[in-house]
Amino acid sequence: LAFVDAEGRIVRSTDFRGKWLLVTFGYTHCSDLCPTGLSAMVNALDQIGPAAEHIQPLFVTVDPERDKGALLRSFTQAFDKRLIGLSGTVEQIREAAAALGVSFERVAKGGADYVVDHSSTYTLIVPAHSRALVLRIAEPHMIAARLIEELTKTGVPLDKVGNVGAYR
Repeated sequence: LAFVDAEGRIVRSTDFRGKWLLVTFGYTHCSDLCPTGLSAMVNALDQIGPAAEHIQPLFVTVDPERDKGALLRSFTQAFDKRLIGLSGTVEQIREAAAALGVSFERVAKGGADYVVDHSSTYTLIVPAHSRALVLRIAEPHMIAARLIEELTKTGVPLDKVGNVGAYR
């Protein structure tokens, strides 16, 4: 499956060879759920320090009509420079969302205004793309603990991570 980033470049999961993908779906006009979720995700990556080098955080919009270009870039970069915002057609996004157990639906608010109801989970995809784990947790320390647990299970060297014991 291919998406486009804020610069309009095609992005595929295979572009991140050897990296774990930490994916969340949302949209830039989301008033509370998305900013809170992205802050928790970035905080968790900060907590695991050098171990975060093994993880690529991705934000996939569920509102491709509004979320593209400069808006998508500035939104994601406001949270963290590592976070890559992705968009595509509604069909591409639905296909990826369905594969990862995420749902979303556009809801009219009156006139041309709308919101997008969506699942609020994180999906951790192993580097071989053979397995995806859905994280239904919101606290940064719990996300960090789960990331350390999964990295450890697969033998990722974490000897440079000074605080790894706190998450085991």
